[in-house]
Amino acid sequence: MAKDVVITYEQVRKNQIKTVALIALYIIVIFLLAFTIGYYYDNIALGALIGCFIVFVLLPIQILTGKNAVGANTKWHQVNMNDPKEREVLHLVEGLAIAAGLRETPKVYIIPTDVPNAFAGGLSLKNAYIGVTRGLMDLLDKPEMEGVIAHEMSHITNRDILVSTVSIYLMSAAIILGSIVYRMNYRGAAFNKKSSNSKNNGSAVAIILLAGLVLSIFIKVIAKLINLAISRKREYMADASAVRICGFSDGLANALTKISNHTPKYSKEQVGSLGGEEMLCLYIFNPSKWVMPLFSTHPPIEKRIEILRNMY
Repeated sequence: MAKDVVITYEQVRKNQIKTVALIALYIIVIFLLAFTIGYYYDNIALGALIGCFIVFVLLPIQILTGKNAVGANTKWHQVNMNDPKEREVLHLVEGLAIAAGLRETPKVYIIPTDVPNAFAGGLSLKNAYIGVTRGLMDLLDKPEMEGVIAHEMSHITNRDILVSTVSIYLMSAAIILGSIVYRMNYRGAAFNKKSSNSKNNGSAVAIILLAGLVLSIFIKVIAKLINLAISRKREYMADASAVRICGFSDGLANALTKISNHTPKYSKEQVGSLGGEEMLCLYIFNPSKWVMPLFSTHPPIEKRIEILRNMY
């Protein structure tokens, strides 16, 4: 058991180092794009100011107001102690928080949707929270619910949530800046085309348009790959940590089986009831399918269940 604990902490340490490196890459990309905007306007200082404003002003605001946005999008409410199912979820969270070594019990919110799912959030261990849907409470029995909550508790103890929030925001910023650069190139090329009809100028216009298009697509793809890679790795870690907290794996394995079989594909309305497309990567289950597995926010559910079945 001691050996497993050492391996777990070592894996957490390595994963945190990789995550810091990936976020650093995001920041570098954002500043490069910001400097490109500054270069376009012949004002490098402007580009530096844009980059600093996004990373050091907008990002903290996004993080600090994130919980309010999540609550508004999901229409959640705090646990009603007069509801037996909601009360039982709260008691499970309290017990698992102690087992996970948390000093503060995460707040529990109930999301009024029939879609079975759950997620965790928060800026730190002290203000962490867990969201559970009504559909999940209706679908799972107590051991299965315990497995799901332990999974979300693991995201909190492993400090996953803040990193995921930061990564999602930086990805959005990089994509927005990439689009701005492309549009500036497009408008600049159109202006140059009107001002001169020479063959040389036409070639320059084509190069500018192509470079802007490639840059825009490249930033979107790389940003999404980085963000999704972070999500996939952390789901495996949270599954393993949940088993250690509970002491058994069947609860979470059975829960994932039921959740994936109950709603193998989400409708637009169901996605909306969970807070929108951008929030799906935070949930324990995301049924979104991509042609390339590399673009999936979660590992294959079948693979996760198989690994859990082979654990103690």
